Amino acid sequence: MENQFKGYDNIFSSTLREVMMCHPETGEKTTQKALAEAVGIRPQTISLYLDGSTQPNADNLFKIARYFNVSVDFLLTGVSSENKAIHETFGLSEAAVNMLKYANKLDKDGDTPIMPLINDLFSDKDFYQFLEDMAFKADNLRRLLNQSPEEKQSRPEGIDMEGYARWDILASVQEFVIKMLRKKGIN
Repeated sequence: MENQFKGYDNIFSSTLREVMMCHPETGEKTTQKALAEAVGIRPQTISLYLDGSTQPNADNLFKIARYFNVSVDFLLTGVSSENKAIHETFGLSEAAVNMLKYANKLDKDGDTPIMPLINDLFSDKDFYQFLEDMAFKADNLRRLLNQSPEEKQSRPEGIDMEGYARWDILASVQEFVIKMLRKKGIN
């Protein structure tokens, strides 16, 4: 049986790279040197964790989790046990769930109510139609950008297909925002 904890694409290595690129609480990038100092190991060892060559022992795993203020289960599986049910039910990533929690915290701590806006969006069928349209338009733009030189040559002359596709996306976003503002009575 192949060792599921070894290799560049194993969950621990991928999760560690993700949290090092953007600390879950601060959004800051973490260097191998900074993490190594916090854990009490060499930066080369962090490099081996990142490329999946080796895994931390339990003590170092705990120190890494504490440094990023995440759970050990999150580092090992990519989903914390606290968010597992939400992840399984809705397919939301750990980052998405944490951003919703962050918005809720801002809502409680600040003067601007964010959660009612999120609730309104999530409750509005037009929002899902907008997302579906954006996915279609983004795929169309991606196809245009990935066309071969021969395919690009066969396009009608004088028409910037990529430029039009970008404009169409921006216009759709603007139209959606205006529609939502009107629903809120803001013209």
